[in-house]
Amino acid sequence: MKGKGKQIFYDAVRAAAQREIANPITSDDVEIEIAYATGKKRSERKDADNVNKPTLDALQGVAYLNDGQVRSATSTIFDTNISLKIGGRVEHIGQLFYSKKPHVLLIMIYSDTRLAELGGEQEVQRRRYVEWQRNFDELRARAKGTTA
Repeated sequence: MKGKGKQIFYDAVRAAAQREIANPITSDDVEIEIAYATGKKRSERKDADNVNKPTLDALQGVAYLNDGQVRSATSTIFDTNISLKIGGRVEHIGQLFYSKKPHVLLIMIYSDTRLAELGGEQEVQRRRYVEWQRNFDELRARAKGTTA
């Protein structure tokens, strides 16, 4: 990723993170999963290393203070033109596969320290479910042509 495209990507990731994250994680137990979905041809899309580095850079100062705190970063690229079978956490999978945008990036950030700060695993799961239900209801309402 180079030049103007890299800056646009960086700015978009940073802005999205700022909307979701109140303050940076300060501990050194940060783990990140990045899922990148695209319908672009292989020759036109980013590869994993060209998604990871600018994503980690964009999250500095927002999700964590410095990317040196990240002990694990994984990425998966989904070609939305191919039928796939997916397992694992699926709360936001619809965003990856049903978006009309040519590129979709889903970032999941984990930290045991931040989990404790947020009230523990059960509280975070409860909040995720409430958010998932709200998003699902909004998608259904849009599909029906009404508002949620």
